[in-house]
Amino acid sequence: MTAAKKELRAATGVEGLDKMLKGGLIPGRPYVLSGSIGSGRTTLAVQFLQQGVRQGERALLVAIDEPPAEIRENVRYLGWDVGKIRILDVHPTAKAYSKKVSMVEIAAQRAVGSLREARDDAKAEALKQASPDLSVQSLQLMLKQELQETRYSRVVVDSLTTLKRLSEDQDIDMGLMSLLRFLSEANLTCMLVTDVPDYTSIEPEIFISRGEIRLHRIMTGTKIERCLTIEKFRGSAHDTVPRPVAIAREGIQVKPGKKVPKAALSMLQGVPGSLQ
Repeated sequence: MTAAKKELRAATGVEGLDKMLKGGLIPGRPYVLSGSIGSGRTTLAVQFLQQGVRQGERALLVAIDEPPAEIRENVRYLGWDVGKIRILDVHPTAKAYSKKVSMVEIAAQRAVGSLREARDDAKAEALKQASPDLSVQSLQLMLKQELQETRYSRVVVDSLTTLKRLSEDQDIDMGLMSLLRFLSEANLTCMLVTDVPDYTSIEPEIFISRGEIRLHRIMTGTKIERCLTIEKFRGSAHDTVPRPVAIAREGIQVKPGKKVPKAALSMLQGVPGSLQ
């Protein structure tokens, strides 16, 4: 492998984060993007896809938590042209359409539309309470079929936490290992959105992924402090210091040259698994 090949990085769309990663993510690998509710995970994930589109790459958002139209509205205020981000809505409502066709087959019939074209669908909204029929295995099969038709280089799955909760797989851990292996072999630079890990157990996606970027939302007194840490990043040096984060008009901003306020840092140091 040449020196130039080793230095190849995938920009995240967040300049400060790329500096923390010493140039960006190593392409073709799956990464976990973790954080609490309201920490900015989906915004950062869409920013990552948007950066790929700017560079002429094909980007796919696998929507599990939120309807495509809602995601579009949430990022509209940023002024982004999200029309070229493709979206695969895998919300588990397929049983309501047909009980004779599997979830995988129904998903294969769906046209993958752009985020700009996403619209509120009253029927889809009414079907949200349908029995879930989504698993890690079926998602992998859907992605395999989609990749046979279109060659993507960036993929976001939002969120892996919900996928695990909906999955009826008896062995979710093995399913996740297979999924991450598949994403890696497909040479996809992938962000898997998850909740903050449960430190009472070993979450397989954290262990198997090539890196974890964690967004923190900390209440200190009457003020909310936001920051970002790189919990791990295999194969590369990286900034191990928590850095302040802001959600601005342009999206997520990371300030690599600044430090987190002492009150927030003290709370971070009390969280298991952080700052290690």
